[in-house]
Amino acid sequence: MPQGLRPVAAARRKPQGRPASPAVVRRRPWWRRLMRGVMWTLTAIACVALFATSYAGELVPSVYRGACILVMVFPFALIAVGTVAVLDLLVCRRALLLVAVSVAGCIPAIWDYMPLNIMSPKAGQGAPTFTMLTYNVSNFTDLTGRYPGDVNPTISYILRTNADIVNLQEAKIIGVSSRLHITPAQIDSLYRAYPYVVLGCYSQAVLSKYPVKSVETGAPVKGGNEIAVFRINIEGEQVTLFNVHLQSYKLSKDDKSLYREITDLNKNETDKLGEIRSQLLSKIQAAAEGRENDVARLGRYINRYGGPNVIVAGDFNDVPGSYPLHYLSGFGLREVYPEVGFGPMITFNSDRFYFRIDHVLYRGAIKPLMIDRGRLRSSDHYPLLVRFELTSAD
Repeated sequence: MPQGLRPVAAARRKPQGRPASPAVVRRRPWWRRLMRGVMWTLTAIACVALFATSYAGELVPSVYRGACILVMVFPFALIAVGTVAVLDLLVCRRALLLVAVSVAGCIPAIWDYMPLNIMSPKAGQGAPTFTMLTYNVSNFTDLTGRYPGDVNPTISYILRTNADIVNLQEAKIIGVSSRLHITPAQIDSLYRAYPYVVLGCYSQAVLSKYPVKSVETGAPVKGGNEIAVFRINIEGEQVTLFNVHLQSYKLSKDDKSLYREITDLNKNETDKLGEIRSQLLSKIQAAAEGRENDVARLGRYINRYGGPNVIVAGDFNDVPGSYPLHYLSGFGLREVYPEVGFGPMITFNSDRFYFRIDHVLYRGAIKPLMIDRGRLRSSDHYPLLVRFELTSAD
């Protein structure tokens, strides 16, 4: 072969070098490592918050002070987890495993808050059904001050809904009132529609198309923590109804004004944190301990007067996942909304306290088929309409 010429294959062959030293492997930029570290930290904090707020309602408020506040901020923890999940998808996908584990562990609390029941159950063929309206009516005062048509809008709504049973809180008097624009015609229509009108405690009432009688439980407790017991004969089946109005937060006008300020993004000031702690949080804790005592009394009533078929309904002044609801589950009671509801629901419409604090629970030979929230804003609560099916006892 002439000098200076090489085979074509040899000319194209690339020289074999030694493997690159680990010291020269290209590392991720420092800012990428920092972002991943920050996202791991934020994800861990959000997931711990979700877990804590999901299960804080199982803790006794008087023993574990502050647990009631954790329960109230559950929606914000859920939003935080959703937000970090989106950011993890962009920055740190491995952290999504932590999100998945925490969400899986908190599914019961998430479902209680925002169930996704797409299809409503159907009543059995020929099975009797009945509807119940539960409503804190604020003593029939129209808080909007409008009184459309110069009649009481709450009475009109009750008549229009035409539920079989109407379970009322804050209903001290059901009669004609010029101040409340309750007309004689409205009262006449109300008593024609509901032949059984029974008052219990100081401001609890039941209007019923079925025979109903009040159960004497002793001296009633006055002041926003009332429990009235009624027995209703529905198609030959006895159902015991516990009409509840548990301890409220007893917030003053100044408290509510302060709350509106701190929830107004344009006026949020850090120098109010001390005032918030002393003025609001202490009242929330005191109210939670009051409801702890209320449900203990309610539990005694259920054991004494309940029977197999029980409905507990009314103004609980507490949110999904709270201690009263966990406590009542120990009596075989189940919440209606997680079984037939869809998405989050708000039942209080005043002062930016956007929570579901009105609940319906049941046990026995009855089954919920539907729950619907009305839109009337004459009271600071929205009405809830539930439809039940009477089933054969086990």
